[in-house]
Amino acid sequence: MDIRSGRITLFRPYVTQQARDRVDQVLASGWIGQGPVVAEFEQRFEEVVGVRNAVAVNSATSALHLALTCLGIGKGDEVITTAQTFVATSLVILQNVALPVFADIQYHTGNIDPADIERRITERTKAILAVHWGGYPCDLDEIQTIAAKHGLPVIEDAAHAIGATYHGRPIGMSSRFTCFSFQAIKHLTTGDGGMIVAPADEDYETVKRRRWFGLDRDRRRPSELGEPVWDISEVGFKYHMNDIAAAMGVAHLVALPSMLEQRRRLARAYRSALANIPGVTLFNESSDRESAYWLFDLHVERRLEFIRMLKSKNVEASVLHRRIDTNSVFGGLRDDLPVLERFDETHVCLPMHNGLTDDDVDYVIRCVREGW
Repeated sequence: MDIRSGRITLFRPYVTQQARDRVDQVLASGWIGQGPVVAEFEQRFEEVVGVRNAVAVNSATSALHLALTCLGIGKGDEVITTAQTFVATSLVILQNVALPVFADIQYHTGNIDPADIERRITERTKAILAVHWGGYPCDLDEIQTIAAKHGLPVIEDAAHAIGATYHGRPIGMSSRFTCFSFQAIKHLTTGDGGMIVAPADEDYETVKRRRWFGLDRDRRRPSELGEPVWDISEVGFKYHMNDIAAAMGVAHLVALPSMLEQRRRLARAYRSALANIPGVTLFNESSDRESAYWLFDLHVERRLEFIRMLKSKNVEASVLHRRIDTNSVFGGLRDDLPVLERFDETHVCLPMHNGLTDDDVDYVIRCVREGW
């Protein structure tokens, strides 16, 4: 097989010409902070994704921190979550002087295992923070049942999962808070940014205030002196999105349905062609949910040789992410997560982004089928 001259990358930012044009309009308008385009982005996000009460922020990390703060998570509290994620998911717990408690995961999805959550609940547990790994929805019914039994709120880290569905419902409508990412290489990018969805109106109003210093912008009173009159009664943050980022978001929402369909079509091609390859184990795919396919994960034998083989043929493959409990800030490596330990030894990601062509995916498949 001839080796491709151009490298097939794992990720590539996807920015449309419409997004570039919309940003130019904002730059020419003279209003580039949080303004009417942010509000437009929030409204369009609700319509396209199928959620309610969306609040745009400057990152998914800020969204997660806001969710924890609005729940009153504080010193000595515990939040049950997963170590199979990016460090941001648990760093925000530490920022609230609380403790992340890692539950084990499912080998064939990478998602938190509901069966392992309940046994880790203590009197100090104050929330469950679940991650939709790679865009594939968690077992939300089981998680919600456990949460309801113990009176715990659920936060969904949906950084990978915009447009995913669970039992026909969009991700973002099942839990107290759901947090999305628009970082550079996510499905929908705003350069950097995030969205927090709070279906309950009271939570929604709290999030809106606390994303901008705790100041209720809707209830400010004008003053002849110029500076509006307000009263801040709670600690807030500088987490708001600006109109430049929102302009990219508005434009990219138009393309989101087609971007998701392309990813799902490419994933179907991968799954069909790699289903019976020796040394390859595909992740589960259940008919009751639809992945957003930010990643295309699989398990492989002799992983390092697999990655080296693809690299030699100008295909980028990578582990993403390694278990975060290897970091001393979280207390060091756990010895009670046997499935995660196994997962961490075999999982790898193939290229998946909206710059991929059918020919690119066919080439990756041929490389894998030739062996390593």
